[in-house]
Amino acid sequence: MTLKQQIFADFITAMKAKNDAAKSALSSVKAKITEAEKATGDWKPTDGEVLKIIIKAIKQREESQTIYEKAGREEQALAEASEAAVLKNYLPKPMTEDEIRNAVRSISSDLLGVVSNTQALKGKTIGEFNKQFNGRADVSIVKRIVEEIVGN
Repeated sequence: MTLKQQIFADFITAMKAKNDAAKSALSSVKAKITEAEKATGDWKPTDGEVLKIIIKAIKQREESQTIYEKAGREEQALAEASEAAVLKNYLPKPMTEDEIRNAVRSISSDLLGVVSNTQALKGKTIGEFNKQFNGRADVSIVKRIVEEIVGN
């Protein structure tokens, strides 16, 4: 079952169970997938593309939660947090720092002969890491490890 199919099936389950947080979160992701499909005609999303939609939706909810908390609107902040938690269930298992470090070492060594300067090597390493391990690591941790390994 693809990630898209899983989301669509879980949306129906959430509706039947009257789970408002799951229903709302999955509905918005479903809408983004459908919107992208209609915009491009016969586009069939891969799991990686659906994952990007989910990651973006999580970030939006986390930002909204922060805004609501600052405004003293705890009920809305809690709703955003609940929806983000539902969507996080669709993310792949996060990598440990050691796994990230090993992957960055491997990627940077592969790119060493291709890229001429350190700054370009850092950028290419992060880009390649994101292609291979999309959604499996916090970007700030990856950047920090790339700085450690590749240097300044």
